[in-house]
Amino acid sequence: MDRFVSIIWLGALALSLASPATALPIDVTAPISDWNEVMYPGVTPDFSDDQQTGISEADIVGNATGDPAFLIWFDDLGTADPTDGYMGFRVRLGADKNPPGFEHFFGVGFDVADSLGVLDGAIDLFVGVDFSGNPDQLGIYDPGTGSNTSPFTTSIVSTPLVSYTPGSVPGDPTYDNYDFSGVSSIDGGAVNSDLDLDGKEDFYLTFVIPFADIVAQLQAIFPDFDENTLIQLVIGTSTQSNALNQDLGGPDGGTNSTESWSALGAISEPVTSRMLVPEPGTGLLLALGLVSLALGRRRGLR
Repeated sequence: MDRFVSIIWLGALALSLASPATALPIDVTAPISDWNEVMYPGVTPDFSDDQQTGISEADIVGNATGDPAFLIWFDDLGTADPTDGYMGFRVRLGADKNPPGFEHFFGVGFDVADSLGVLDGAIDLFVGVDFSGNPDQLGIYDPGTGSNTSPFTTSIVSTPLVSYTPGSVPGDPTYDNYDFSGVSSIDGGAVNSDLDLDGKEDFYLTFVIPFADIVAQLQAIFPDFDENTLIQLVIGTSTQSNALNQDLGGPDGGTNSTESWSALGAISEPVTSRMLVPEPGTGLLLALGLVSLALGRRRGLR
């Protein structure tokens, strides 16, 4: 076996051992290094102890030095279809109060660009976790009839358009669609597991929604919506599923503000879902490097 064939064989082996970044199942218990931080225009992802009801379990926390407040993982299933896959969401919260388990509503609002790529700052759809009543559920929600351009003008229709039982991902029972776990159990030796300094460990709330279901709802408004469409995101917690009245990601307080989401610093930088696919693993990069080396050497031998 000549050197060229050996290098190609090693590259193929590395490719077979590597997990393609575009086909990773979303692991709700994976460390934050596997996720993509959603950036906000301010220097702080969120301020500690700014929740309106004094409940640390509803306090979104994060900093700009390696402890993000909000992350997303988009799994496009490795296909060419820009409307399939799963979308995972993770928020960092200040504590898990007694009794154990999340007991509030957490929502993610989508501001979607039109066919010209224009974002108007109004929330077009929500996805979220509603553990504030009965039953516990994940869901996709319509925004209310207001302009939905600021906290004061935004509401949520509490009956979901589509709902999911926390547990196995629909259509794929091999992994779960929900998790609520302590930061240290997820990230292992996390340097700071108590960002709000309340003496209680911070918790990650993580959930997964089928992307095709998000697409189906948004295409009623934006027929061309897919993984390549620009979006901005608003996140918040509340005591019930019809509003975001406890804490918002980004600003210090502001749940009743009449300022626009943008002026308040509560809407993310524009991204596409496609930009939120995890980066290739080291095995895949090694494989690509070996194959490139082999091809380059082969050309040099001609």
